[in-house]
Amino acid sequence: MSRTYATDEQYERWFMAECCRCGRRKHKAGHWPDGYVCRTCSDRAVRTRGICPGCGQGRSLPGLHPVDGAPICTTCAGFSQTFDCSRCGFEGKLLGGRLCERCTLADRLTVLLDDGAGRVRPELAPLFNLLVAMDKPSSGLAWLALRHDQPGNASERLRQLGLGQIPLTHDAFHELQPWRSAAHLEELLMASGVLPAVDKYICSFQRWLPGHLADIADPEHAKTIRLFAIWRVLPRQRARADRRSHPASAASPPSRSSTRPPSSSGSASGTPLSPPAARSTSTPGGPRTVSTAATV
Repeated sequence: MSRTYATDEQYERWFMAECCRCGRRKHKAGHWPDGYVCRTCSDRAVRTRGICPGCGQGRSLPGLHPVDGAPICTTCAGFSQTFDCSRCGFEGKLLGGRLCERCTLADRLTVLLDDGAGRVRPELAPLFNLLVAMDKPSSGLAWLALRHDQPGNASERLRQLGLGQIPLTHDAFHELQPWRSAAHLEELLMASGVLPAVDKYICSFQRWLPGHLADIADPEHAKTIRLFAIWRVLPRQRARADRRSHPASAASPPSRSSTRPPSSSGSASGTPLSPPAARSTSTPGGPRTVSTAATV
């Protein structure tokens, strides 16, 4: 690899070192009290949280105890650097501007959901709050960066939502491609209350049906399938969705024996009498007849 600022030997000496945690020779992420650490070990150590055995405080534990190797906080380990966010003060992995992952995620969502007036679109405020409050903000940052060079990625869809280019309706999302990313964003909008809740299987069917009908050459066949889907398939799916959301009302109906009214001629114990038994009779040379007689 040709570099204008350093030769291969200089690059190796300046930027590479053997990690004190994993032992592999990788890019330096920092110099800690126990030696140089790579980016992988640095991220894993900074995300380790718990009660420090040295000071008893609950915080990030990137250091290692010199005796037993137990995770300890930066103060007890003698770190010369801190991992406190410059905005909220949370101790963890720092990104650009010494901001934590959650503050970085909030900044990126603010830009993407901007309605053009320098603010998050008011209708999308619940979605913004839901994403910022997620348990792992690193997953949200990875989702925003996923397929950034392909059309229909998450960042592009959020930007279109912020500018009002995508209507806040289920039908609008059923027409978007790629459908998987659109379906995921639609579920997030339903979870945040921006869109009304609809069963995901119904959404998938309504998203699949127009494309399937478009592939049918015969208009009469397409019309028949569309009517069948609207009047037979969708009602069944809605009934299943109701049973899933209200399992108590989906219990099986009582048996006929439990709802049968007691017979006035039944036994003293209330047990219903057995039905009449069939008895066949025949006459020589005549037709075979069947008569019934009640058994007492």
